[in-house]
This record gives sequence, C-alpha cells and structure tokens, in this order.
Amino acid sequence: MQEYRFIQRELRQLFDDFTRIHCPTCVQPCCRKPARISPNDILLAEGMGWKPKENVNLSEILEETAGGLTEAFKEDRDASNDPPCDFLGEGGCSFPNDLRPFGCTAWICPIMYREMDRATIAKARRLIRELNVAHERLIASMNREKSRSRTRKGISSHG
Repeated sequence: MQEYRFIQRELRQLFDDFTRIHCPTCVQPCCRKPARISPNDILLAEGMGWKPKENVNLSEILEETAGGLTEAFKEDRDASNDPPCDFLGEGGCSFPNDLRPFGCTAWICPIMYREMDRATIAKARRLIRELNVAHERLIASMNREKSRSRTRKGISSHG
C-alpha cells in the first residue's frame, strides 16, 4: 500500500501544475460520468479512513460506474455534456491525493500529450507502469484477504 500511495503522489506532483492550468477550461473534461472509478478504489480509500461526501450514494455510483465503464475508457468520447463525477468538489477530486481512483490516475489525456514535454510524458508513462504493478499486487492482496475472510466465516458457521 505504501508503494502504491508513493507512486500516486509522484504522479500528482507531475500532473498538478498541468491540471491547475488546463482542467478548469478543458473542453473535453475527464472528471465526468461515467467515471473511471471501481469499487476497489472506494474500498482502498475507505480502508485508509477516507469518507465520501455525505450526499454521495455509493451503491448508486458503483452501479452506474459498472454500467458505463467501457464507455468511460474510450479515448475519443465527448464527455463535455456528461454530468460531473460525484467525487468532484470545489477543490478538485475529493479522494485523497495519494489514493485517487486508479483509472483516473493512470489516464494521460490527449491535451496532456499535446501540451506536456516529451520527458514529462515519458516519466508519467513509467510511473503509470509502476502504479499498474503496485495496483495489481494490492488488488490481489485484497482478493486473498476477502477469500480468507469468507473461508473463516464458512468454517465458523459450520462448526
């Protein structure tokens, strides 16, 4: 978990200046529904003490996300008329800076490719590869823990 959060912070440092300048006026905003948020993103953040805004209905969001995930990952989609992501607040994403949703964090938008220098893009891509490996390990660990928990419950309910 520490490695995952560390890489997330490195990516945020790389992206923050860009997002501060370009995101508020973007004609193809990515912080829109359907968002690139998975149930695991929410579980990870909640497991570290994060609480979503009070008016957020997590089960509704997860259902919506599951239905629109394929659409959210299409690079050429026009999201300008979609409603904002439920986790987007006045100051940007409401997730902790080092536990942003994986799909959002790993996204390099076309405007970034156009406006950022090659060295920064190369560093971002390297960090995203590292983040992907750390994310896969983290999710595998979560799944093993869920499996152990179900096994323990099954043993205790039969004994």
